[in-house]
Amino acid sequence: MSRLSFRARLFIALLVVSALPVAVMTVGVVVALEAVSNTVGGEAVESVGRSARAMYTAFDNMRGVGVPSETRAAVESHLLVVDSLVTKTRQMGGLGRLFPTWLRGALILGALGLLALAAGFVRTLSRQLAGPLDEIVDWTGRIRRRQPLPADRSDSGIPEFAVLRGALRDLAQGLDQARVAELEAERLRAFGEVARRVAHEMKNPLTPIRLAVAQMRRTAPPEMHESLEVIAAESARLEAMAREFAELGRLPEGVSAPVDLHELLDDLMRSTLPIAMDRQLDVTGELRPIEGYYDPLRRAFANLLRNAVEACGGHGKVTVSLRRAADGALEVLLRDTGPGVPEEKRELIFQPYYTDKGDGTGLGLAIVRQTIEQHHGTITVANTPGGGATFLIRFAS
Repeated sequence: MSRLSFRARLFIALLVVSALPVAVMTVGVVVALEAVSNTVGGEAVESVGRSARAMYTAFDNMRGVGVPSETRAAVESHLLVVDSLVTKTRQMGGLGRLFPTWLRGALILGALGLLALAAGFVRTLSRQLAGPLDEIVDWTGRIRRRQPLPADRSDSGIPEFAVLRGALRDLAQGLDQARVAELEAERLRAFGEVARRVAHEMKNPLTPIRLAVAQMRRTAPPEMHESLEVIAAESARLEAMAREFAELGRLPEGVSAPVDLHELLDDLMRSTLPIAMDRQLDVTGELRPIEGYYDPLRRAFANLLRNAVEACGGHGKVTVSLRRAADGALEVLLRDTGPGVPEEKRELIFQPYYTDKGDGTGLGLAIVRQTIEQHHGTITVANTPGGGATFLIRFAS
């Protein structure tokens, strides 16, 4: 015989537990009624009746002995009462023997009715318990196999199972996010390794090229100066590219320390933004320094500010806001008045080597996100109502 399902086993167990008290109670009542029926009829009453008739017979035989008439009348009256009692006792005895039989049948029918009600209740309860448990088991298998979970159900079941389903859904989402983050980190590590090798290979010839250009500037005729300037500019661009390659995938060095983002951003806005641009720095509430690495954070925010300047074309306004969120996270919002970021590019711009600039490396925002995530933060971008882009950086508390 195949193994019973959990729902069937639960139904049988609950039915036995609910039926046992009813069966015990029914048997007890039937046994008690049987005992009572055996005592109804009263053998003692029959015995009293027999002794009363014997006494009357004795008195009747003593008619000539001088028994007073009052005594005889009292004996006759007593005998009539005893006969009446015996008659009624016999009648009650018959009813008593009939009543337990009827009551036993009623009790048995009532017990069967209770068992039927209990079976219906147990069936409903087992379905309410076993169904969600089977669903939870299926969900754990889906999570293990990395399959998507079913959509939320609209029916109202047991609240505790609804809470458990929500917790499993959150767990699945957390695992998916962790897998995505791990894949992204692995991809960044691979990119970083390649980038560092490329940077190393690029730096080796750049140093002698730069020295050769400096020497040729002193001896070359004037008509070659323009060509030498082009070589020098391109060498500088390659050097900057090599530095960015070297940054990608590199972990912060040294010991972390408290970093005051208010002070860091105030200094960067003074040194990075052109004089022609409007700037605004807003601080809401009391902000504590974050634990981190100053130089990587400074490079990351400097990169964001330079991107804002480029997006605005060197004019317009850049607004930076610092605030403490309701969940305790430190939020930095960087807004510009540029054209904004199209929705389809809001994730792509953080990917390594993605760029829509002719002279860009596509590593700037990838390094920014890498730095933010190394400080247990996140970075997202959205368009500002009225124009421009807003970068939101959140550092966990």
